[in-house]
Amino acid sequence: MVRIWDREVRSTKASLTIVLFALTMTVGVFVLPVHSSFASAPSVPTQTDDGLDPVNLIFTGYAPSWWLAQNLVGWDNTAYCSTPKTIGGAMPNADLEHVDSVGFPCLGPRDHVRIWDMGYSPVFGTWSIGAVHHDKLLCNPLCHHVVDSWENAERDVGQAFASVSVAESVVNYTLGNAGYYQNVYNDGNATLVVLKPPQTTYSVMFNETGLAGGTLWSVTLDGSTILSKSSSIGFTEPNGTYPYSISPVQGYNPSPSEGVVSVNGSAVTELLSFAPSSSPDFTIGSTPRTMSAILGETAMSTINVTVMNGLSGNVTLSESTMPSSSSISCSLSPVEVLVTSSSSSRLSCTAYGVGSYNVTVTAGYNTDSRSVTHTTTVSITFALPEADFTITTLSPAPVDAGKHAVSTITITPVNGFTGPVRLSVEAPSNVSCEATSPDIIETSGNATLSCSSILPGTYEVIITATSGSRIHTQTISIAVNEEETPDGNTSSSLILGIPPTMIYGILGGAIVAILVAGLAMANRASKNHPMGNSTHKIAR
Repeated sequence: MVRIWDREVRSTKASLTIVLFALTMTVGVFVLPVHSSFASAPSVPTQTDDGLDPVNLIFTGYAPSWWLAQNLVGWDNTAYCSTPKTIGGAMPNADLEHVDSVGFPCLGPRDHVRIWDMGYSPVFGTWSIGAVHHDKLLCNPLCHHVVDSWENAERDVGQAFASVSVAESVVNYTLGNAGYYQNVYNDGNATLVVLKPPQTTYSVMFNETGLAGGTLWSVTLDGSTILSKSSSIGFTEPNGTYPYSISPVQGYNPSPSEGVVSVNGSAVTELLSFAPSSSPDFTIGSTPRTMSAILGETAMSTINVTVMNGLSGNVTLSESTMPSSSSISCSLSPVEVLVTSSSSSRLSCTAYGVGSYNVTVTAGYNTDSRSVTHTTTVSITFALPEADFTITTLSPAPVDAGKHAVSTITITPVNGFTGPVRLSVEAPSNVSCEATSPDIIETSGNATLSCSSILPGTYEVIITATSGSRIHTQTISIAVNEEETPDGNTSSSLILGIPPTMIYGILGGAIVAILVAGLAMANRASKNHPMGNSTHKIAR
């Protein structure tokens, strides 16, 4: 599956031509064509009829609302508690929510998306549009939902489709509807998802002969195992190539014991035969039989050799690759196993070019009287590592209270990554951080972050870098010291900006002055009322 993230698509004819050329593909029976002119491209509505919600999702290829709802795993119907909303007078055809881990259905916090079917277009196929937001319930005192983000919810929808096989691609599409909706900014970039139609599956039947009635046997097809006591085992698969293996049955030798089934638009039947076994023999199998690995990594599978009917001796192993190529190198360790009840070897393969390979391991048992060989095939696909980026930061040096601590943020592309990386900051309530400069880095580069606090302490600030489905975070520590004054005091030890010793001296002097003044007033009062000079006459 091809996934393209954050490669901005301008809604002009010329740039749309480039993007659709890059995305030209066959989607089931629908072909997304390349046009020299897009005059026939449908007009995409930019907002709901009430002007409160921006359109920020576009689904093309094969994208009716029911198919979108089926593939939005974890999103549930919420039409029963959704406010009516129209586009062109039409109500949404799907109304879904994805509740946050701490939320409740309908109440939130949650992502909430409305989807409208738009019919068929020669350019967009069976297409639809959506308006998605994140909201929470607010009661003051009447309860109602309040939108707090358009972009985060749009990102969540893009991530949901990037993880399913029906999505051919997920890209940015500049719709030109940037602005504030319900007091929350929308950047004007919609997410465009190209989807494939449901796959047609076909019957894959395995019919056996030779087993006694009621004998349990099993088939493993592309990693799925079915057991049965009847003579037939059936699977359903879409077009493709799938490895299979027949599990050993005590006393019987299956033929073939494994192989590859190709499904190409019709049902497939494989005929198997079980022959009674009395001669010493062995079976060979591999775990896993199908692998995917990143170019440069080593893909490993365990080769199991199991004894039947008392075989003893050594089994020699060898490997061969189809298609034969110098781009892949495989080895076995050990190359010879002493068979007891069960023995194993390790197959290791490294590729130097992308591609799919079938590695066949042949096990040979040779004595003077007989020679026996069995094979097992391991399918390996090597792919390029996914393009990504890294974010690195350094915590700034400690600063005094009220001063700015500056940190440098570095974005580095990995494995050919290109695209805009958006930076956002989450800081404690008592720390003030300016927006990063710049807040968007194109592919690689540096940004600066400046934060300050008037309160001493150590604070953690989280920096998030987002590009499509790729999200990376870094945490920096900001140490804020108590501000030191010229006389050596710290800002937290000052009182009204004055050193405590000076404050205490002033207070002490004031108290002494008040006491002296009080004593003086008391002396003056005693002189005005001389009690000892009073004369009293006693009548006789």
